Amino acid sequence: MSEVTRLIVVRHGNTFNSGDVILRVGSATDIPLTETGMRQAYAAGELLASEGINVDVIFHAPLQRTSQSAVGIAASFPDAVLQEAEFLTELDYGNDDGKPEDEVVIRLGMVENPGMITADTTLDEVRSAGKAALKRWDSEAVLPAGWHFLADRAAQLEADWLEFAGMVASEYAGKTVVAVTSNGIARFSKAILPPGELPEGSLKLATGAFGIYEYSEGKWKNTQWNIRPQL
Repeated sequence: MSEVTRLIVVRHGNTFNSGDVILRVGSATDIPLTETGMRQAYAAGELLASEGINVDVIFHAPLQRTSQSAVGIAASFPDAVLQEAEFLTELDYGNDDGKPEDEVVIRLGMVENPGMITADTTLDEVRSAGKAALKRWDSEAVLPAGWHFLADRAAQLEADWLEFAGMVASEYAGKTVVAVTSNGIARFSKAILPPGELPEGSLKLATGAFGIYEYSEGKWKNTQWNIRPQL
């Protein structure tokens, strides 16, 4: 048994193929992985195994994309236990759920700075405002104004991650636990770190990528973030 207690947060693999219209995929849009997405899941497990990490338990959201990713990772760890965890389920983006991403960007841009919208405002300016709001969401987990309805869930997610990490530290000491989730949920795992500490770079995980937390001396630290296995 490893002496290191690890929590590895994995984002599910690709759900769109090259050339597809990219949608804002939330909890109401339950779509499966693509062939590439499944390969990413297998590759994540293979990379972890190649680094000498033995995964003991894989928690995952009940959506197809996360369940399939968990199965792919588990292929490298035949003794690992798979278990659903409801809190890992992606956010519900309301009316934006399942909509084309560019349409979502424009709507968020319209809402972000309503006082700045005039008859002379161009679509590119609106789109730029929406992209800036999404960049803050990715890098700092700051909700766009158009998603204010998610504020309560975001606050609950921080509490959920803290509770989950506490459970891992106490019940899986010296073991490695994987949590397979979606990008909207993964970024809030930062809540388990000491105040003022964050994973390096953007909080966003690429599809099929993972980050690693390790527990020692009563606190968690982030050792790797946004590691994406090569296919």
